[in-house]
Amino acid sequence: MATIINNSEHASDYASFSAKENKCNLMFRWVLANFGGIWHLCTPGVGQPVIFHDKEAYVSMMNLIAICSHDCPDIQILTFEIMSNHLHMLVCGRKENVMDFFDMLYKKLRFNLKKEGNTVSLRHFENAKLIPVESLESVRNQIVYVNRNNYVVDPNQTPFSYPFGANSFYFSPAAKRYSNGTFGELFIHDRRKLVRSKEIDYPEAWILYDGYISPVNYVRLDIGEGLFRDARHYFHKISRDIESYKEIAAQLGDSIYYTDDELIAVVYRICNQEYNGNKPALLPTKAKQDLARTLHFDYNADNEKIARLLKLEKNIVDEQFPFRK
Repeated sequence: MATIINNSEHASDYASFSAKENKCNLMFRWVLANFGGIWHLCTPGVGQPVIFHDKEAYVSMMNLIAICSHDCPDIQILTFEIMSNHLHMLVCGRKENVMDFFDMLYKKLRFNLKKEGNTVSLRHFENAKLIPVESLESVRNQIVYVNRNNYVVDPNQTPFSYPFGANSFYFSPAAKRYSNGTFGELFIHDRRKLVRSKEIDYPEAWILYDGYISPVNYVRLDIGEGLFRDARHYFHKISRDIESYKEIAAQLGDSIYYTDDELIAVVYRICNQEYNGNKPALLPTKAKQDLARTLHFDYNADNEKIARLLKLEKNIVDEQFPFRK
């Protein structure tokens, strides 16, 4: 019996997709019209010593971001992640306002470190790059790039578990309800200790979680989520759409990383496209060397990972790429 295709259902699916995409476009244009631009703010990681050595240091930086966001009402944060030696943020606002926000953040960080007797150099950290984000698809990719940043370098994290950023709150109603009380419930001494200042004129309704001011108070999750069609769209981007991140890393001068599972998918895709579907282990030596160069130069894979994925002896890969052991 022939299968009957209900064209009206397909038309309905397309209409739903189209309506959602139009809504995202409207949100994107609204942001540009009301805030003046969207920027990826990134401090250099390469060559920068570790700044945040322990949980207390990360918590302090989380609170600094909240405070500076409150004190700079002309900017809106879409998302951010604090790495051990650098910072990624996606910020809405005019360029000069975003730079004023970062200057405030940098000065407060430098002051706190000095007060603690921490002599770590911030010479690289202060040289933040500000990359304009000029299309809807680009802002989606940038949000995802930031939100998966720690996940790709730490095998113990997922894009939804890392605690020092806004990543865990995206499309997560449970995370948005995390609370250990509010700022207003703290004693004055504890408020001053949390913000590291005698000035405590901040919203008493601020939700606290695990020692820091929760990003739900100041990150515009409504805007960030509104740039994706739905949660499923976001999940696809953060877990599978890995090719779009190479260009972002190149723009930022960032070192991009891929998990083993992501690189395995890349290897098999290349084998299907260029080597007639042969498995990596069965490729001739010349093909393996070509594929090794692709993994090395295009995907920033280290020698050990290349050897493991292509079933090559490690010393052979070391000879091919002697400066990345």
